[in-house]
Amino acid sequence: MTTMRNVGEDSAMDVTDGAGTDGTPSVTSSVRLSGLPVRILNYLVKPRWWFEIAMIYGIYAVYSLIRNGVHDVEEKAFSNGQWILDAEDRFGLAWERGLNTFLDTTPSVAAVCAVVYASLHFIVTPGTLVWLYVKHHRHYRFTSTVLILTTCLALVGFYTLPTAPPRMFDGEGFVDIMAKTGTWGWWPESGTPASDNISNQFAAMPSLHCAWATFCGIVIVMYTKNHVVRVLGALYPVLTYFVVMGTANHYLLDVVGGLVTLLVGFILAWLLRMAWQAYLARHLDPQIVTQLSAKGAA
Repeated sequence: MTTMRNVGEDSAMDVTDGAGTDGTPSVTSSVRLSGLPVRILNYLVKPRWWFEIAMIYGIYAVYSLIRNGVHDVEEKAFSNGQWILDAEDRFGLAWERGLNTFLDTTPSVAAVCAVVYASLHFIVTPGTLVWLYVKHHRHYRFTSTVLILTTCLALVGFYTLPTAPPRMFDGEGFVDIMAKTGTWGWWPESGTPASDNISNQFAAMPSLHCAWATFCGIVIVMYTKNHVVRVLGALYPVLTYFVVMGTANHYLLDVVGGLVTLLVGFILAWLLRMAWQAYLARHLDPQIVTQLSAKGAA
């Protein structure tokens, strides 16, 4: 039996099941630690699907609280949106203008983009997580942590920096593509009570659409072996950037903000992982840490 190093008299790890013939310890489903560490290790080695779903609902509940708790921010949101637009115009970065004009003059493409905006965001992201959970379980914990932290950071951005999207600036020549193509699909017209009930109309900065799409694209490219799927994964974020700007739901700087948010989410997840590995290294035999790492728990 291999034991932990001075974690306490009753803090022993039972790794006898599946141990190698050469005496190398093995971490199996029978790993037992007393106290909090056992719960953490069991969760990291094999995350429970019901807990993952509950966590997603929890994050959505927080989003709903933020959405419903932000009042009287319209003036600030329009001021922030105008500042972004002016800054982009000053440096020739208002790409959303040309893309929005293109969609406004090509109804068929506009309808496709509206469908993409209203659907893929809520299909590809959970689908990617389920695929990771089932097919690449070892990588699920870290990658899902990146997504969770990215989303939480975006929620902070929505609360502290309410921003009106380009489609709300009629005087700037923008056309609300989602409203224009509303008869083609199931989505409510922007700015109506039905739309306000399912989304924060002033949550343009950062673009969570782009952060999630980039996350999915990177994960798909990294872990799929199918070349066609890999190409589709690489193109998905690019399509999303085009759609969110073309429909006038986001500025170019919103897209950049989404990418920066994802990067910070990755850095925070990596730092948490390093801290957890350092904790394990202090309390567990190196061979156990290696095997936990192989299972995605370290």
